[in-house]
Amino acid sequence: MQRCRELSRGTRPAPARIEAILAATMLHLETGDFCSPLPGSGVAAQLATDRLARLANNTGAPQIPQPERQRVAMIAGAALSLKLSGQGIALGFTHTGAATAKSEQGWSEALAYATRAALPLVLVCAAVQSQRGAQKALAITWETMSRLAKSSKLPVLTVDGTDAVAIYRVMQEATHRARQGDGAAVIWCALPAMSDRTAANDPIRTLQRYLKVRGLLPAAPAKKRMR
Repeated sequence: MQRCRELSRGTRPAPARIEAILAATMLHLETGDFCSPLPGSGVAAQLATDRLARLANNTGAPQIPQPERQRVAMIAGAALSLKLSGQGIALGFTHTGAATAKSEQGWSEALAYATRAALPLVLVCAAVQSQRGAQKALAITWETMSRLAKSSKLPVLTVDGTDAVAIYRVMQEATHRARQGDGAAVIWCALPAMSDRTAANDPIRTLQRYLKVRGLLPAAPAKKRMR
């Protein structure tokens, strides 16, 4: 997560801090996997490249071209290719409010198909709470995603988007079922609105508190007394 924050310095701030989401999900990438970062996110793209480049026989992460329209459908296409080849999963990122134009419809149909075809796809959605202006009929919102989940039996796993440990565990479950041939899943990462950002819900501090409570943080070096 510190790597995420270092990469994001000097760039336009995101709607919410997503260090926990990026770090905890990309840890599960393996050789042969496909990763599609958030549109316009140089941080996510760099992290994906860093992670996959360190894996044997992998030189980097394929990237979906802009614009946002039909991106989910293209990720599903990548998942279909991986299923046919018998290796890897497709990991994609999106956010609430995406796909609001008529020319960008198709995300729900793509996910429904991915569910029917049991494609190895995990879609991670950064869901900013109380986001306004994202209630169009074609937008990715909790309401539209819930309707899709009910109609197509698509698993939607909800998690605190500032809790890296919780995201890691949910991602572990989703990637395991995808690699076992059990199909697609959506990880819905709830994030505080920009105005609600505090030290209490900062992803890095949340992880620090978790490690401290469980005695996993290394002890601070003792200060030498001056004589």
